[in-house]
Amino acid sequence: MAVVTSLLKDGVNDTLCGFIITFLATLFLTLNIIVLHLLNNRKSQFNSPVYEQLFHMAVNDSMQLSVHTLSGVCILLEYDLPESLNKVFGGIVDCTWVSWIAFSFLLSFNRFLAFCYPVYYDAFFSKRNVRFQIAACWAVMIFTLLIYLSPLCTMQFYRLTFEWQYTESTPWHFIMHECELYWTCLMMSLSFINYGFIVIRMKSMNSACNNRRRGNQEIRVCIQAVCLCIYTLFVQLHFYFEQYYMPKSRYTNLSANVMWIFNCGMNPILCLTVNLSIKNAFLELIHVKRRQTCVTVTIAS
Repeated sequence: MAVVTSLLKDGVNDTLCGFIITFLATLFLTLNIIVLHLLNNRKSQFNSPVYEQLFHMAVNDSMQLSVHTLSGVCILLEYDLPESLNKVFGGIVDCTWVSWIAFSFLLSFNRFLAFCYPVYYDAFFSKRNVRFQIAACWAVMIFTLLIYLSPLCTMQFYRLTFEWQYTESTPWHFIMHECELYWTCLMMSLSFINYGFIVIRMKSMNSACNNRRRGNQEIRVCIQAVCLCIYTLFVQLHFYFEQYYMPKSRYTNLSANVMWIFNCGMNPILCLTVNLSIKNAFLELIHVKRRQTCVTVTIAS
């Protein structure tokens, strides 16, 4: 309590901090909704397994950002959620993060097969298999959520200090804290191995010129996946080790939240910039770029 009291005398503007969290979370939530709209309404164009995975990652990001938006509003209104609701929302925001790690690894394995073993791609990522793979990722979220909703562990948002934190009075708080770190490091390490093989494969490849156009788009999706993987691991390590190199300040907690929020916003940002297919679909949606159509004219002789 003494630590919290000292932190409250640090001159930090709570209203400004609440506005920053609310604005960024709402902005990235809007971008995710745009990506979801494009992927859902252009299924004939985005019908490959990788876009199905990106769709569910956007759903996952939207769930996290919705909770972050709520936390920002609570700071602005100086309102503390009831303990039961705080426990539920804390469980949701953290278990969706844990399942997002699974989605990120699945995306890396998708790129690995697409580049290194394309002959097995269609069989492994058939429609039926993709459904099972995505269901498994969501199952990770449900399993983790059940633990957070039980008396074993609690994740809550502390409005006065701007931080999501485990309740130390719960018996499994240390176990979950450690498991989350090891889970992220394991999945991201396996993802980096996949991307390493992709780099080796790309250097040894001597594709024909007519295959490079299709390959360029595959490479862009791969770059998107690599960026997500690197930043996700960075955020996880920062959350775990920040106490050793960051000052004890509410600005430190705010910066950690902003990093987490930005992690949820990276996917739609990369989709709308690096991924040309989604970018062009977005430009057509806002009428900046006209959709190209092919008209066949038959001349009767």
